[in-house]
Amino acid sequence: MARLFVSYRREDAPGHAGRVADGLEQAFGAENVFRDVDDIAPGADFAAVIDRALAGTVAVVVVIGPNWLAPGPDGVPRLAAPDDFVRHEIELALAADKPLLPVLVNGARMPAAAALPSSIRGLAERQAIALGDLDWKRDFDRLRDALAPLLGAGEPPEARRVVLLAGVALAMAALGLWWWRRRSRPPPPEAVAAFAGEWEARVIYPWGDSHDERFELVLRGAEVHGRASFLGLPRNILGGRVDGRQIEFFTETREVRGDEPARRLRHRYRGELPYAGGLRLTLETRGGYDEMPPVSFTARRVGP
Repeated sequence: MARLFVSYRREDAPGHAGRVADGLEQAFGAENVFRDVDDIAPGADFAAVIDRALAGTVAVVVVIGPNWLAPGPDGVPRLAAPDDFVRHEIELALAADKPLLPVLVNGARMPAAAALPSSIRGLAERQAIALGDLDWKRDFDRLRDALAPLLGAGEPPEARRVVLLAGVALAMAALGLWWWRRRSRPPPPEAVAAFAGEWEARVIYPWGDSHDERFELVLRGAEVHGRASFLGLPRNILGGRVDGRQIEFFTETREVRGDEPARRLRHRYRGELPYAGGLRLTLETRGGYDEMPPVSFTARRVGP
């Protein structure tokens, strides 16, 4: 499974994204770098492959060129569409608490938070690294050095190292500290024991339908895996974490209405350490044709 995911917009900077991917493959091995044109076979389910790749990666490199925010043929910014793949990739990475490293190419500037959909505004809080065509090797070395600790790679030979500019040094330090703090803090044993296992709940949805939903929560360290049903059908948990007394995980489905394009729904569940009354969860669904208000319910443990 590739450990680095290269996200980019084909209408924006495919050449620079390819150059970044090639450099990362040379630095960390081709098996550790995912880019759609190289790693998705003809006929494969594009969305499913992207989701699996993101679930297994350690960090996401977001290549941003001058046209990254440009509108599509209809005049509407592509990022405004809930099913935009670039938006989807960043949403998944943010939801799974994966490090995001914006890489600015071809003179691009970092997008302002106000220019981004609310679901990916966290991207604007990440320090970016700019790769200039004239100083590509020097700039790329900074990118490589920022990613190496996340992959557990040793430092490159001293002869290849360069003096880092203050801004890039701060970006690397912040990224490394953030990753260490997130990954070095395991959940308390009582949280693992309290959350893990099978749960059932009767969920009444805003439109009046009710379903018996089942949650199979598997904890691997702080990461949440398993399955969670929606409208009675089991869905794989695509990402999630336990952080102290809190748990968060998400699944996805697709919604189709008439002849309109299918939309990707993100179902995010949040809860706190269970008490005698069960596991209290709140479900938020985004991306559908209609807004769905949050739904809160209590799940009961199945079996002993």
